[in-house]
Amino acid sequence: MGKYLSELQRSILHYVRICLDEHGRPPSLREIGERFGIRSTNGVRYHLSILERKGLIHRQGRVSRGIQLTDTGQRMGRDEGRVRFPVLGRVAAGVPLFADENIEDVLELDAKVARSGTFGLRVRGDSMRDAGILEGDVAIVRPQGTARSGDIVVALIGENATVKRYLPRDDHVILKAENQQYNDIVIDRDVNEFRILGVVIGMIREKM
Repeated sequence: MGKYLSELQRSILHYVRICLDEHGRPPSLREIGERFGIRSTNGVRYHLSILERKGLIHRQGRVSRGIQLTDTGQRMGRDEGRVRFPVLGRVAAGVPLFADENIEDVLELDAKVARSGTFGLRVRGDSMRDAGILEGDVAIVRPQGTARSGDIVVALIGENATVKRYLPRDDHVILKAENQQYNDIVIDRDVNEFRILGVVIGMIREKM
């Protein structure tokens, strides 16, 4: 937990490692900004502060080239073929999706499977049992605000997230459970408390 990085932050970390390996010195703040289209050095410092807070780099005061990689930063800076993504134990309305209070774990997948922004959601209950999604599984979610009919989605209803099959109708949406013991959730399209967080693209079942 706590090592989740955005795609930009991973790229900056990798760039720092490349500069150290190939040139024997870290990049300057201006070089990082030019490389990644960050307009101000304050913007660069913001991302470096996150890398430092997560224990991946050390910085020497406000020195432009005062960046050193920690051992963990070295390993992550070399790991180009894997994507780390957060596993959310819960999602609440009004709380940023990747707030620390939501993140309970961080997992890795091949970059061909996971992309920037991918997140996992720990499944609670057995309402999607007949779709092969069991309690405790991690649903791998591609974040997007829309979905096609029949997609399995992560939807936010009020204060809680749920995994259901998405069936839109003219004036309402059906969130269908894949377990006959559960009723479908029917939501009027005008309800502001409903939104789609993403589409489930896979599932991880941890060994018992």
